Amino acid sequence: MAMVSMLGKAPTLGIASTSSLTVAKNLRCDSLESLVLYRRAFNCGLLTQLFGERGVRSRVLLQKRKIASTRIVSMAEALDVCVKAATGVPDKLGDCPFSQRVLLTLEEKQVPYNTKLIDTSNKPDWFLQISPEGKVPVLKIDDKWVPDSDVITQILEEKYPEPPLATPPEKATVGSKIFSTFIPFLKSKDPNDGTEQALLNELRALDEHLKDNGPFINGEKISAVDISLAPKLYHLKVALGHFKKWSVPEELTYVRDYMETLFSRESFLRTSAPDEQYIIAGWFPKVNP
Repeated sequence: MAMVSMLGKAPTLGIASTSSLTVAKNLRCDSLESLVLYRRAFNCGLLTQLFGERGVRSRVLLQKRKIASTRIVSMAEALDVCVKAATGVPDKLGDCPFSQRVLLTLEEKQVPYNTKLIDTSNKPDWFLQISPEGKVPVLKIDDKWVPDSDVITQILEEKYPEPPLATPPEKATVGSKIFSTFIPFLKSKDPNDGTEQALLNELRALDEHLKDNGPFINGEKISAVDISLAPKLYHLKVALGHFKKWSVPEELTYVRDYMETLFSRESFLRTSAPDEQYIIAGWFPKVNP
C-alpha cells in the first residue's frame, strides 16, 4: 500500500526522483493489482520518462492481453486427451512420444487436462468411435475430438497463446530427422550398414546448432520444436542404451546438455512413462519381430 500512496501523489510531478524512477522501472504488469500500480505510475509521468508514451501504452496493452489469457486458462474446463497406456500395464502412462508431445504442450501452457489411457492392444469401442483409425493422441476441444499431434499442438498454440511456444520457421525443422534415423539403427543387425553413421550425422548437426543458438533450439526459451524432440530423444537414450548399449558420444556436449535440460524439466517428468521398462517393452516387438 505504501507504493500506491507514493504513486498516487504528485499528479503535477515534473522530473521524478531516482528512487521513484527505480520503482516505476521495476513494476511488472503480471497481475491486476500490479497493472493498477503501473497505470498510476504512468499517470504520474514516471514511466513516460523511462519508455515514452507510446512505449508505455504498448507495454500496458500487452500485459492486459497476457492477464486475460491467463484468466481464460485458469477458468477453462479440463480438456480430455487420449494417450497410449503402457504395454501390458493399461493403468500406467505409456511410451508414445507423440502422446507425450501433446501432454508436454498442455503442461508448458498450464492448461488443465484429464488423461484417458488407451490400451492399444485392446482398444475400447468408445475410443474407436472417436478415433476410427485407432491412433493416439486424440484431444477433445470445443466439443470435437482432434487427432494428430501436429494438428493438436497447433490448435493449442492458437487457443492458448501464453506462453508462446511457436518456433520460427527457419528453426522449426532442426533435429527433425533424428527420430527417422534412430529407428533403422535400433532395428539394425548389421554394424556396417551405415545406420549408426546416419544417426551420428544428425546428432552432430544438432550439436552445432545448439552451440550457436542454445541452450534450446530457438535460444533461451523452450519452444514447440524442443517439445516435439524431447520425447524422441528420450526414446533414443533408453532404447539404444538397452538394446545396443549405445549412448550419445561424449564429444557431443551440447546435445548431451540439451537432453539433460529437457529431461529434468518438471513438465517432462510429469508426462514421461513412470518407468523406462515401459519404453523398452514398447520397442521390444519392433526390435525383435
